Amino acid sequence: MTLIVVMIHVLVFSLCAGAAISVLIVVPLMIYVIPYSLWVGSQNVIGKQRDKKGEQFFRSVKNATRLYKAKLSGKEPIF
Repeated sequence: MTLIVVMIHVLVFSLCAGAAISVLIVVPLMIYVIPYSLWVGSQNVIGKQRDKKGEQFFRSVKNATRLYKAKLSGKEPIF
């Protein structure tokens, strides 16, 4: 009986730890990518950057870094 209780506690702890770690990683990445996604959406409306429409999440993070780097240096972003 004690073994079952310990196993349940370990299971609950591991689920909570996994949820906390995923929140700590995904939420900042989403905050980082939201301005890039809004920029891509505005570019799609005027007919530019159409190839970025169905982009994967981690590709968006990579391109967001390129966009922010270009904006800070005052250059045109190259993807």
